[in-house]
Amino acid sequence: MQKNRSGSSSSTPQPSGKRVRSSAPTGKRGASAHPAAKGKRAKRASGADVAAAGVPTTPGPETTPEDLAASFIAMIDQFQAQIPDFQHHDPRDVRRVAAMARFAPELVVPTIAACMSFPPAAQRNLFDIEANQLAIRRQNAFLPVIQRLTALTDGLQFTVNNGAAEAGSQALDFYSWGKSYVKRPDAAALIPYVDAMSHVVKKVLNHRKPKAGAPAPPPTQLPPGARAFLAPNLVPREEVGEDEYSDSFNEALDRATKD
Repeated sequence: MQKNRSGSSSSTPQPSGKRVRSSAPTGKRGASAHPAAKGKRAKRASGADVAAAGVPTTPGPETTPEDLAASFIAMIDQFQAQIPDFQHHDPRDVRRVAAMARFAPELVVPTIAACMSFPPAAQRNLFDIEANQLAIRRQNAFLPVIQRLTALTDGLQFTVNNGAAEAGSQALDFYSWGKSYVKRPDAAALIPYVDAMSHVVKKVLNHRKPKAGAPAPPPTQLPPGARAFLAPNLVPREEVGEDEYSDSFNEALDRATKD
């Protein structure tokens, strides 16, 4: 019995500790993924790449003029909050303050020098050197900002007016068409709108007419020797009227006012 057991145990192959290589061909080991699963993973990967690149998949809603205006007001509030000692424009004091400010740029510098070099002047405490130096520095530093803001407000006003002018020109063309169309028998529903537009056009044209006033005084007669030197400054310039329209707008206005 011992011999049989030892014989049976010796006939059983023992593991050698080495990795047994599979006979399956390369690339086919294990279960292969389903083609549909591969497609889903590829779509998810491409979507993640697009999101990571910052490219929106769908365009967002267009910003409305009201939203832009609210955003501008919020930025203006933040801008105003950063201005030290901000004071609102007071039309009652604007001329007085502007006239007094004209003395500062050329008068402050010698005043500072006198207070720093002459002890009795500094002892009187009539002039705050530190505060007034800061005021002049702020005036010089803020001047480009004021000029830029003025140009910005002028440009914004012109941009808005330009769009409104185009809208008004098209409205005049529509009014010209409406005046001719209301003569047809099927235009009863259009008559109230044309009447309202006619009232607006007449109102604007009446506001545009200059009022009759006193005749302009005759030009000043200059001596012969002074004409070449003073004439360019005394000859009245032809003012560009605010009511002068472009050629295309005048054409639309002429069509609208014809009976």
